Amino acid sequence: MRKSVALLFFVGVLAVISSCSPKVSVRELNANTGAKPIIESYNPLAMDVDTVPIAYTIDISTEAGRHKLKKLSIDEADNLAKVEAMRANKCDIIFSPQFTHFVHKGKVWRVTLFGYPARYKKKE
Repeated sequence: MRKSVALLFFVGVLAVISSCSPKVSVRELNANTGAKPIIESYNPLAMDVDTVPIAYTIDISTEAGRHKLKKLSIDEADNLAKVEAMRANKCDIIFSPQFTHFVHKGKVWRVTLFGYPARYKKKE
């Protein structure tokens, strides 16, 4: 009787161990599988940074600002101000962005971005 219980226990342990082993049969694909990237020896971090800082404000006092800031969190309003400031200043990135907010009853009424616009240097 003891042998059969021990054998049954051993078979049960083997069944659990074999069912937990990972089985990898899926081939992973990445973005480079179908397209070959073009590698150039150009430093993309070489940028022209403006020496004059900019200020960009989105405010609910205008109709457009009211629609833009409707139901946005502070982080979403920051991202919106950053994107619109880059479009308005025709730049690729804003260095050292700093934000000020006016929040009333949990709603963002005004967000202002301060920073330095920068553009990638043109290849020669």
